[in-house]
Order: sequence, then structure tokens, then C-alpha cells
Amino acid sequence: MSTSSNGFRRLRFSDEDGTDYDAIFSSEYRGSEFFTETRVAPGTRYEYTVVGDDDLSLRTMRATGGRRSGVIGPRADHVVFWLSQGTLEMHFADRVRVVRPGAPYIASASEAYRFESEETIYNGVHVADRFLRTVARELGYRQPDGPLLFAQQDEVVARREPLRRLLRELTPALLDDRVQGAMRTALNRRLAVVVLDTFPLRDVDDVPLANRLRDAIRHIEDHARERPSVGAIAAAAGLGERSLQDVFVRTLGVTPSRFLRDHRLDEVRRQLLHGDTTDGVIDVARCWGFTNAGRFAATYRERFGESPGETRTAARGPQGATGEPSARVRQAMTFITEHAEDPLTVQTIADAVGVRPRRLQQLFQDECGTTPMAHLRAVRATAAARAERNAPDEIGDER
Repeated sequence: MSTSSNGFRRLRFSDEDGTDYDAIFSSEYRGSEFFTETRVAPGTRYEYTVVGDDDLSLRTMRATGGRRSGVIGPRADHVVFWLSQGTLEMHFADRVRVVRPGAPYIASASEAYRFESEETIYNGVHVADRFLRTVARELGYRQPDGPLLFAQQDEVVARREPLRRLLRELTPALLDDRVQGAMRTALNRRLAVVVLDTFPLRDVDDVPLANRLRDAIRHIEDHARERPSVGAIAAAAGLGERSLQDVFVRTLGVTPSRFLRDHRLDEVRRQLLHGDTTDGVIDVARCWGFTNAGRFAATYRERFGESPGETRTAARGPQGATGEPSARVRQAMTFITEHAEDPLTVQTIADAVGVRPRRLQQLFQDECGTTPMAHLRAVRATAAARAERNAPDEIGDER
């Protein structure tokens, strides 16, 4: 582990080095009893890592082999996290949340809760409340007189994964010990801005920008065939055109016009895979507003790594004839089964079958109605259930 005078630190705790589970959190929160009433089942395994500074840090927790519970009190940072495995129950004073793998969840700094978790793999971004408030003031956001309380992302925004998109871009630099001082603060600020843009603040007088972003995305999705102008999209969201451009670029990494074009391309591909097979590629493209065949083919290949004709041919192949997944998906499923015990990611699976991660996600969703990581979890669950059924009975062994 390493630390520095400016607050940057890289820490790792695990059962392998003998660190007590409770000590992890008392160490990280300076003995503030971050966890209380914690009960850890015998034989459990865990690993907890922290990389970052006092403003923002990336954290992971792998906790397997049993259930954990405890009470987390008010703290100095807001936590945005994802589960890639397991379940987490969060019992607040006025509600209960069950968090499962998938969309991000935000836990506001001032809210205490009791938790129960089982077989969890967790990835989180911890943002200091004081830092988030400073960034909010710089953006001109109106803040409540009391604590900052966040609502969850709307599904329309969550499925676009704005924070995870930015994390994929910034993580290599955030994990680099050499990136400190003003450079790290600038990276931290970019992440804080996306948190503020995409998680609505409660108890504020005006409409949160996150809700306006939701309305803009929804308008694009509902009117994509009509190719609405940036002005029309901005009006539907209650924003000026400049504000709309700014929020799209900083949260989604594209302009509203590019977002609209990409959405239309996605719809063309979906229709080629599942639509009426008598429709030609050009007919489908025109249906979504692509009138220049050459330009359409080039942008389609750029986005999906294959021509629209190849997509249509694949749809008429094994999957279209038999209802079975295509060769690429079957290859990915085989790889997942053979490497289920490894720490797989969408990137490693995509690399193994020679496609882009985005395309692999789309293939699984279109052909199987699921995702590569969900399929991996199902394979692991099946293997665990089989192992449990085949485990020798201790009493029987004694006999």
C-alpha cells in the first residue's frame, strides 16, 4: 500500500494478509466506526482496494463465502456503486432498497442505513461532499440549505451508462500514481460533474438537470425517425441549445446530433436483425432517415465493425433459421463456460471472439435478451449449485 502527503493513496486489504474485516473500515474512516454491528460468517473471503485522493477515490470490494451485515452511518462522501455479483439490501429510515447487479446506485453522504449483503463484488466511486458542493457551485447549480440528497438515475439515463463510460476513459489515469495535484483534480472534477448531471438532487426548487437530460434523451428516442433539430430537442428538455450541447458532451461524450445519429444507426441494426426479412438494407436505412447509401454504409461500419449487408446475412443465418444464437455468440458462450472461474470482463470476452465490446453487448441483447456478464453470472450460479449437490455429506463421511 502507499500514501502521499497530498492525500493520494493506494490501499489494499484482504483476508490473506490477516486484516480484520472491521479494521478495514475503521482504518479508512479514521476510527469513526464506519461499520458497526458487523457480523461476518466464518470462512468468508474479502478484498478491499482504494485508489484516489481526499476528493475522489475508486474502490472495489470482493466479499464472498457468506452474508455480511452492519450499520453505516452518515459519512463525508457520496458513494456511487455497481454490483457485478451478489445482492445488497439497504434499510433506510423510510425505505428498503434491494440492489442487484446492473444499474448504478447512489448512497447520499448524510443518510445512515443498515445493510445485508451476500456474495458481492462491488465497484464504487466515492466523492467527498465538500468537493461535490464546490463543483456544483462552479456549475451554478442551486443547492438545498440542508444536506445533499440524491435520487437514483432514471432508467432512460441509466441505460446509457454515462458515468461508466467516463470511468472507462479515465481509469488508467486515475490509477496512475504519477497523476496527482492539479491534473488529478481536473479528472476528479469531470467525474463529479457527471454525478451531478445524471443523479437528480432532491429538495431543490428548480428541475434537476438530470431530469432535463432524461427528457432530451426520451425526445430523441421517441422522434428519431423525424430527425428533430437540436433546437427542438432543447425545447423538449426545457434547455437552451448551448446548455443542451454542454450536458450531452460532458455526460455522454457526444453532441446531441451525434447521439441522434447513433440512435438511428442502432435502430437500423435492430430492424435488420429482427425486422421483416423482405425489407432491403436501403429501405430500412431510409426508414430511419439515411438517404445517402454510401455515407450510411460507412457510418454503419464505423459503429458496428461490419457492413449492414453482413448484419442482415447474419440475421438470416443459424439464428434466423433455428432460433439458436449466431456463431459469434455461441463462441462467446463457450469461452465464458471454459473461463467462468477467471475474473472476466466484457472486454476480455469480446477480445476472445474478435468483436468490439459494444457489439458483443448488442449481439447478446438482440439474440438472447441478456448480457455477457449476466450469462457469466448464470454459468457461475449453475456451477455453484452443481458443486453443492455433489458435495459429500459430512455425517455420511464419518460413517
